[in-house]
Amino acid sequence: MCKKKYLPHFETEEEELEFWKTARAEDYESEPVYDIHWNITEEKKKRVTIRLQPSLIDELKQFAEEVDVPYQTLTRALIRRGLEQVRREHAEREAAVAAGTRE
Repeated sequence: MCKKKYLPHFETEEEELEFWKTARAEDYESEPVYDIHWNITEEKKKRVTIRLQPSLIDELKQFAEEVDVPYQTLTRALIRRGLEQVRREHAEREAAVAAGTRE
C-alpha cells in the first residue's frame, strides 16, 4: 500500500492545471479540497457596512463552518476572489476588443 501524498499549495489556477496534467488524484489524500485561496494578510482592516439578505448570511455561516473558517474571513476571501475574477474577465474582454475579435 502506497502512502498518500498531500496536495501542494498552488499560487495560480494555471499552476494547478499544469500539476493535474501529470498527477493522479488517487495518489493524494481524499479530504475535501475547496477551491478557495485564503489570501489573508495582516493588513489593517477598515469597518464597512453592507446589507446582505439574511439567507445569504446563513449560507456564508454554514459554509464557513464546513471549511472551519470564521464567516467574516470567508466573506472577505470570496469578495477578493470575485473581484480578481471580474478584473481578469474585464481584461480579457478589453484585449479581445483591442485585437478586433470582439465588439
